[in-house]
Amino acid sequence: MTRISAADAELKKSLAMEGDAGTKIWRVSIQPNADLAAHFLNINPPQGPGEATIAPRPDGQFDVFYLS
Repeated sequence: MTRISAADAELKKSLAMEGDAGTKIWRVSIQPNADLAAHFLNINPPQGPGEATIAPRPDGQFDVFYLS
């Protein structure tokens, strides 16, 4: 998966959130570092408890799993 800018990540998350509000599904975003992974999770609407997890990758990037 290719890296995307913070602005593109915000747009991607907002588009994912426009789906059916009653049904949440797990999604994943690859972020280049832990700070940007945390920033991604705090983009409006921020993820709540149990709605996200961050996992380091062998290449130094981070997988961000979140419900939307």
